Amino acid sequence: GSRSRGWRAAPRAALASPSRKRETNCVTTRLLLLVEDDALVRTTLADGFGDAGFEVLVAEDAERGLLLLARRPDIDALLTDINLPGADGFSLAHSARLLRPGLPIVYTSGRLRLADPDRAVPGAPFLPKPFTIAHACSLLECTMGRRG
Repeated sequence: GSRSRGWRAAPRAALASPSRKRETNCVTTRLLLLVEDDALVRTTLADGFGDAGFEVLVAEDAERGLLLLARRPDIDALLTDINLPGADGFSLAHSARLLRPGLPIVYTSGRLRLADPDRAVPGAPFLPKPFTIAHACSLLECTMGRRG
């Protein structure tokens, strides 16, 4: 969320170099919806996932994320921060699953060390911040591979 202090991204040059890109290229033309309220984190992640082969749509809150999800049936996965202004990531994930029952979802947070299992949607793993794009891609691919 907005208090994800200590976020450390790899230098842009490291993400963009051809040898590094081959190592972290986890998908080919998959559409990821990224919901993150912290502008710097959102931009850094969008750039990193883009370099790793994702097409990325971004939203700064759950309401905008849900609008994008409703308008874009081609979204392949949702990565959402839990701590968002207004509706939180848990609410977003539940609403997203009502619209798209098989949608792969990954939760993330810099405040929490794990997602509350009583609030999380089934099959949605948790990724604590900070994380590497390579690790996030691996988790997303695993989650996308589980859908029916």
